[in-house]
Amino acid sequence: MISRHQTALCLLAAAVFVGGLPCAQAAPSADKAPEELPGGWKLEWHDEFNGSKLDTSKWKCEEGVVRNHGSSQAYVKSCVRVRGGMLRLVSQAKKTANKVYDPEASQWPGNVKTQPYASGSVTTRGVRTFSAPGRLEFRARIPKARGVWPAIWTMHENKYKWPANGEIDILEHISQEPDKVYSIFRWGVNGGNRESKVVRTTTIPRYSADFHTYVLEWDEEMMRILIDDKEVGRVSISDADYPNGDNPLRTPCYIIMNTAIGGPGTWPESPDPAQYPVTFLIDYVRFYKK
Repeated sequence: MISRHQTALCLLAAAVFVGGLPCAQAAPSADKAPEELPGGWKLEWHDEFNGSKLDTSKWKCEEGVVRNHGSSQAYVKSCVRVRGGMLRLVSQAKKTANKVYDPEASQWPGNVKTQPYASGSVTTRGVRTFSAPGRLEFRARIPKARGVWPAIWTMHENKYKWPANGEIDILEHISQEPDKVYSIFRWGVNGGNRESKVVRTTTIPRYSADFHTYVLEWDEEMMRILIDDKEVGRVSISDADYPNGDNPLRTPCYIIMNTAIGGPGTWPESPDPAQYPVTFLIDYVRFYKK
C-alpha cells in the first residue's frame, strides 16, 4: 500500500480509466460459487461468508499495529464480523490498545501503546497460499468516511523482504479521492530494497455506493487486474525478473483484506471521528485454478 513505502524509490507507470465501469448490484450474491468459469477455470477454494463467525480454517485476524507508518488504527478481532452473508471489517473511533506494544521497542509500531481507532484485518498468511495459474475474485463495497483506507491485496512468500518479495494491490482506496481505485503491481529493483511499481487508477462514479467485483488473474507469463469484468491493468511476469534468476511474482502469495485509517503524514487524509463507525463489506472470496 502506497504510504507504507513513501521513502522508497520507484519506477512508476500510471494510467487513468475514467467512467465506463458499470455499478455492480448492491444485493448479496448467490450463496453458491460457480464450480467452473469460462476459460477453463475451476473452483478450488472459496469463502461465501454465510456463517456467523470467521472461518479460522481459512483466515486469521491480524491484531495490533502491524503496518502503515503514521496511521491511526490498531487491528482487533472484535472489528471482524460475519453477518448476513458478508465479512464485515468495522472501523471505529475508539481508543484501542496495540496488542504488539513493547515498552522496550525503539521504533514504530512496537513503541505505539494505543491508537485512536480500532479496525479489522484478515489474512490467509500461515493458513493458505495461492499459486499460478490462478484467479482470485472478490466482491466488496468500500466504506465511506474521511480517512478510510481500505485494501484487498496479496503478498508473495519467498526469501525476500519487502519490496523484493512482491506485492499486488488489487483494490486500494483513499477517502480524499472518493471515485478512484488504485491497482498496483510491486516488486524490488533487481531484487533490492528499492521499490519498482506499476500503478493503474480507475475512476468509478459514486464508488462507495455499490458493490464491485475485483479479479487478480495470473499465469507464468502475465498478471492482470479486472474490475467489474473490465481489465484495468496488467504486467508481464518477466518484468520482475531478478539478475540471479529469481522472480517474486512466480512464488505463492497470500491474501490480506483490511481497512487502515489515515493519520498525520500518511498518504490518506486524517480521519474525522464524527464519521465513524464505518464498515468494509466483503461478499465473497473465490480462487479458481486451470
